[in-house]
Amino acid sequence: MLWGRIKGHDETLERLDRIIELGRPAHAYLFFGPRGVGKATTAKVFAAALNCKSACGTCSSCRAILNHTHTDFHYLAPEGSRTILRGQVMDLLHAVNLKQQSDQYKVAVIDDAQVLGPEAANALLKTLEEPPGNVVFILVADDAGQVLPTIASRCQRVRFGALSGDIVQDILVNQHGLDPDRARLAAKLARGMVGDAIEIASGTFLDLRERMVEVLLSEKRSIRDRVALAVEISEAAKADGESLKKNQEDELAKMEGYAGGPGKLSAGVKKKIIAGHKRDSARRERAVYHHALVFTAAIFRDVLLINENADKKFITNSDLILERAPGEGNTRARVARALTRIEMAGRRIDQNVNPLMALENLFFTI
Repeated sequence: MLWGRIKGHDETLERLDRIIELGRPAHAYLFFGPRGVGKATTAKVFAAALNCKSACGTCSSCRAILNHTHTDFHYLAPEGSRTILRGQVMDLLHAVNLKQQSDQYKVAVIDDAQVLGPEAANALLKTLEEPPGNVVFILVADDAGQVLPTIASRCQRVRFGALSGDIVQDILVNQHGLDPDRARLAAKLARGMVGDAIEIASGTFLDLRERMVEVLLSEKRSIRDRVALAVEISEAAKADGESLKKNQEDELAKMEGYAGGPGKLSAGVKKKIIAGHKRDSARRERAVYHHALVFTAAIFRDVLLINENADKKFITNSDLILERAPGEGNTRARVARALTRIEMAGRRIDQNVNPLMALENLFFTI
């Protein structure tokens, strides 16, 4: 069963299961909580369960929903400058208002609903006010407070919390086959977010961990070393973005197979798939920069904990940092200043500042 793939949200899953059992879903839900804890995955499983009560994962309906090929399942994510555009919403609304292919539910998942543009939100609002029958909207957002209030107020809210490090590590090892030591460290760095942990553990970023500790805690504070470190992280980001290419090519070939073979997939569908792949690669690349910031913050928090004689179990990078003295320059004031500047660098990257420039500027000043 597909529900078994979701870990650590027992109360939420019980609530969704009761909705399935009663057979009376609301017309709209807002799944909200930290990024990368399984909200979008749960939304797809809920969509599958609405059309297959056991969410078996093996029937044609379940497989089609998971592969985004079901005629009555629609998945929407940001385009362009990380915004959901009015045209996307209008296409979605047109699709959900078409005649149903079965007597089951049409389900529309809108991921990152907090970035609905004003025009897109207004277009969606009209439909939420007068929803068509047998259509369920599932909006997914990191922060319910960032969703337009008039949209959020028309949805039943379903909260997701961060997962424990042990659960994240278990998912990485048992569901993704990752090395236990790598999984343990990734789980610590990801702060309960499975999506981040998978990217950290399976990407190239962790290979830079020792280098980052060495450069950022060095009393020499060499400008050349810090520029070189920023460039290495940038190269790791590009490598992670490129690493998706093979899977993307396989997915496109699979979709062409469903359509009847090479050249049979419509130009419009192929264009959407390729655009989605570009977004995924860009997001993966940008995520590496955010992981670098998270790890940089972890290094300085570790220094603070060591200076305060904290228990070793609370130190993320105990295998590297305990081997070296934190250094006289790594005072509480410096650590506090560094953490503030790391947070500022993250905001700058979110505002589309060149991430390499943001990272170089950060490394110069901490």
